[in-house]
Amino acid sequence: MSTDRAAFLSIYKEIESDLLSDISNLPGLSDELKRQLIEYYSTCLPYTVPGGKMTRGLTVIKGVEVLKGRALTEEEYKHAAILGWQVEWLQAFFLVADDIMDASITRRGQPCWYQRPNVTQDNAINDALILENMIYQTLRRHFKSHASYVALLELFIDTTFRTEIGQHIDTNGTPYADGKRAPLDLSRFTLDRYRGCVRYKTSYYSFYLSCALALAYCGYDQHSDDGKQLYQKAEEVCMRLGEYFQIQDDVLDAFAPPEVLGKIGTDIEDAKCSWLVCKALELVNDDQKQILVNHYGRHDANGVQKVKELYKELKLEELFHEYEEEQKEKCDELIAGIEPESFRELFTFLLGKIYKRQK
Repeated sequence: MSTDRAAFLSIYKEIESDLLSDISNLPGLSDELKRQLIEYYSTCLPYTVPGGKMTRGLTVIKGVEVLKGRALTEEEYKHAAILGWQVEWLQAFFLVADDIMDASITRRGQPCWYQRPNVTQDNAINDALILENMIYQTLRRHFKSHASYVALLELFIDTTFRTEIGQHIDTNGTPYADGKRAPLDLSRFTLDRYRGCVRYKTSYYSFYLSCALALAYCGYDQHSDDGKQLYQKAEEVCMRLGEYFQIQDDVLDAFAPPEVLGKIGTDIEDAKCSWLVCKALELVNDDQKQILVNHYGRHDANGVQKVKELYKELKLEELFHEYEEEQKEKCDELIAGIEPESFRELFTFLLGKIYKRQK
């Protein structure tokens, strides 16, 4: 049931319908204004929310199944799927905003939302805020009387804050000065900075949140002795999975064909503190470092290609494959130490989703 995408998507349609009804029921607006709003958001929501792999959302369902140790009732499945979709909504909010910040061109094989001619950056910034608000509208609608309501709210509040801190670290790998980027300072690109960025920008919302939502929904109190240990174990595994996932992402950004990846990678042009540049700086000689000084962080196709050639010369893809096998072993060890044993299945599921992925 946890991998049934069609069943999961049917719950999306229900959530979307409820949210559009909220708009149609807004007081003090004319029917014409409501029609315009509904027409706009009837396009925005399916364009920005359900188009990805949906792993984050499906993980919540898988987690509830594993913790219950049986097939879910109809109500439990619907609750788990609704929570899963709120993680997907959070992802949509982050991605709409992130694409504007990074001046990205494509997302999931189509133009970024802000790139659509009837949207533009002005609307997309507001749409990101509306997508975030819709999470809390939906949680209130379905969980206000549920015992876990406050715990669920706190998980979304905490995860959003942590991810936004990570986004700040990411955006300021090269800081701003006088309204523009300061000159490139390669000394800022360290693995210490990188790991802090990954933990906060990726690991919490992409891995930990889905697992913690399942725990909270099933009644595990993160402040009780038993519950605290479960949440801590989940966090430990998820931080490692998140780092592995982000390093994969960085390698794919540089080397995967855009038609496979579903987007055009821009980490080099955007002067991102990526694993590749951090690793390269550990390995380069003076002449090789000059290539990074001359071309990293510049929107120049020829320069980008020279940086990618340097990465190949340094055999960074091969280094990544070695790292990937090491991470797989470490994750397996951590998962083996999780109690109850049934809960391990959730993390094995997650690891299986990302191990050797191509996009």
